[in-house]
Amino acid sequence: MEPQKAQRGIIPQKIKGFRDIDPALNQLRAHIVEKASQVYARYGFEKWDTPVLEYADALGKYMPDTATVEEGVYSFQNPEAEPVLDSRGKEMSDHEDKVIMEHHHLALRYDLTAPLARVYAERLWMKHLRGQVSTANPPLFRRFQHGPVYRYEIDLDPGRFREFWQLDFDTVGSADVAADAEVCMVLSQALEAIGMPRETFQVKVNNRKVLKGLLRGLGVLDDSRERDILRVIDKLDKVGLEAVRQELGAGRVEKSGAPIAGLGLPEALVEAVGAFFVAFEQALPREQTLARLDELLPQEPVAREGLDELRRIHELLAAAGFDDSRARLDPTLVRGMAYYTGPIFEVESLLTVPGKKGQRRKVGAICGGGRYDSLVERLLGFKVPATGASIGVDRLAELLVLSGQARPKATGPALVVVFDEAMMPEYQKLAAEIRAAGLPAEVFYGAAKNLKKQFAYADERDCPVAVMLGEDELAKGVVTVKDLVKGRQSQDIQDKDQWRREVQFEVERAGLAEKLRQMLLR
Repeated sequence: MEPQKAQRGIIPQKIKGFRDIDPALNQLRAHIVEKASQVYARYGFEKWDTPVLEYADALGKYMPDTATVEEGVYSFQNPEAEPVLDSRGKEMSDHEDKVIMEHHHLALRYDLTAPLARVYAERLWMKHLRGQVSTANPPLFRRFQHGPVYRYEIDLDPGRFREFWQLDFDTVGSADVAADAEVCMVLSQALEAIGMPRETFQVKVNNRKVLKGLLRGLGVLDDSRERDILRVIDKLDKVGLEAVRQELGAGRVEKSGAPIAGLGLPEALVEAVGAFFVAFEQALPREQTLARLDELLPQEPVAREGLDELRRIHELLAAAGFDDSRARLDPTLVRGMAYYTGPIFEVESLLTVPGKKGQRRKVGAICGGGRYDSLVERLLGFKVPATGASIGVDRLAELLVLSGQARPKATGPALVVVFDEAMMPEYQKLAAEIRAAGLPAEVFYGAAKNLKKQFAYADERDCPVAVMLGEDELAKGVVTVKDLVKGRQSQDIQDKDQWRREVQFEVERAGLAEKLRQMLLR
């Protein structure tokens, strides 16, 4: 007898790197977005949304640290054939004068900055072709946006996902360093509005020009060599200064035994780079940091320009009342994106959270950004200054939960208990009265209508109260209210009178909404 072939099954499971977002996390995510967005709006940023899909050739022009569209993004062909356009937006034709059609490649956005550049460029495209806009007169555009982004990563580290939310704000069209100083202010106030105490995070600022000027003064003139060095230095927080020195030189070996190839830099260069970062291992007040940079940086134009910009940022922050506790200068900050051209920003959480083996671990960066004056140029053909930052919504939400700063469970609505299907019109009327008062209410629609099942459902939903209406209550014009929060906490109450006073009691129907308001908003 032949063995039976196994049938391929349809298994209900998520794609690796993607998550189901439960009500508690949705509530926390909404809180982060709402509070930060209010701060963004107070600074004059307007809310925009862009599609999650973009043309891959346009999106690919923004790809950080990679040469091909396929690396890092989810990309596929459009089922609709569209004309191929030339550099002036005209339809291209073949030798028979027929319009060339293609199924263009599309891609899921990998961040919110690339779509912003496309929005800005698209709005100016025709004016640019007519010569009406240039580097000398780019229009000012200030926007904020939140939503999911997608990264096609082959290997996922623990806690990283292929879909996650970002919350960005950007100023495009201004080269004024005041816009960079404002980024620090917005980040600081947004996190405070979300509910993070000031002492639990630190906004850090540096300038890519400082790092570029430092390396030029040490003889590193090749851009690709500079990027390689900065990529290694960017690991400083993770691996430490000695490991960075080794990787800049001959290489090193991981704790796992895996070899890490070195850049093979001369020993004198490695020591000079290391000495600069040793000088800033300990956090210093902004004025002392500027003074030390003035001593250590070479008399190289780019380095001095970066130092002047940091000095200006310090002056503006001080004038606005943002002292060192809210934003500090950190010359060791690199940030990985290759398109940053000036000031760079990062927010470091000062909190620790439980690790896998019970030890406390640092969370690291929860926000980041910088100036990217060359990004729009790749579409419009001329430089457009821009600066901004992004809050990692999901990373911040995880931090708030793990550190105990956010309630891990959402609060459900008041549950209207169903005793009798014939009274469903009254239950609907009762729920409508509660909602009309601006309070959430849900009528129970489950198949099993016994009280035990309904209260179990209320516990599952974390409902704070249950509202019960039977024929007797209806005749008397009252409603029975059960305080489910106290009920969960008062299992030891033996006295029936105390139970009726504190946990389950009658309320005049006319005063129900006010009583529920007191209970729900406690």
